[in-house]
Amino acid sequence: MSAFRKPAVFRKPFAIIGHRGAAGHAPENSLEAFEIAFEARVDGIELDVKNIHNNLIVFHDDNLLRLTSQQGEINQITQSAVADLQLANGESIPSLYDVWEITPPNIPINVELKGPNTAKLVCEFMKKHSHRYLVSSFLIEELRQVQQLTPEVPRALLARERRDTTLALADELDVCNVHIMDRIAEPSVIRPLLNAGFHVFVFTVNEVERANKLQRLGVSAIFTDVPRLFFPR
Repeated sequence: MSAFRKPAVFRKPFAIIGHRGAAGHAPENSLEAFEIAFEARVDGIELDVKNIHNNLIVFHDDNLLRLTSQQGEINQITQSAVADLQLANGESIPSLYDVWEITPPNIPINVELKGPNTAKLVCEFMKKHSHRYLVSSFLIEELRQVQQLTPEVPRALLARERRDTTLALADELDVCNVHIMDRIAEPSVIRPLLNAGFHVFVFTVNEVERANKLQRLGVSAIFTDVPRLFFPR
C-alpha cells in the first residue's frame, strides 16, 4: 500500500463517526442526535449541509415529508417557512453554526455538501469558525470549488457505485479520502484506493462485526447511525 496522501483528519487508526449525528438514536441531523453522538464518545460527526436562501442548514433531503411531515421541496419554501419547520423531536432544523457551536473542539466535523451553490458559503464559514473539518460530496463541481477556495481543508469524494473512473476522479480532485457505500466495500474496490494512497471510509455501517471486517481490510473509518452500539456503557 502506498503512503497516504495527507494526514488523516480522524487521528485514530480506525475511527467511528456518527452518521448525521446519531441517526439511529434520534432524528437525523438534529442537535439531539449530535449530543447523543458526543455522549457516546464518537471519534467524529458527519452532517449534511444545504444552502437555502443563503443560509447553511443541516438537512439531508430535498423533500420535506420524511423528516418534517410537511409537504413540498425545501428549496421552494420561504426563509420564514424554513425557520418554522420542526423535526420529529420538535426541534427546528439546525444551522451549521448551531452544530459547530455545540461540537467539542476535539471532535472533527465531516461536512457533506448536499446541493448546488453550497461550497462557497461553507468555505467562508470554515474560514471564520475554526475546527478540524473534512468536506465531502457526490457533487464534483462543489468539491472543485472547495479545492479552489480552501485547498488546505481535506476533502473526500463520495461513491455509491462501482465506477472505473473513481480513482482518476479522486486523483484529479486531489482528495485525501474516498468514502464508499457499504454494499460496494469489497476488497476489489478497497485495495486499489488504498494502493493509490487514499484513506477509505465506509458508510453506513451499523454492525460491529461488519466494522471489524472492514478494519481488517484497511478501511480507516466507518460512519454509523448507532454509535451507542460501538461504545456501550
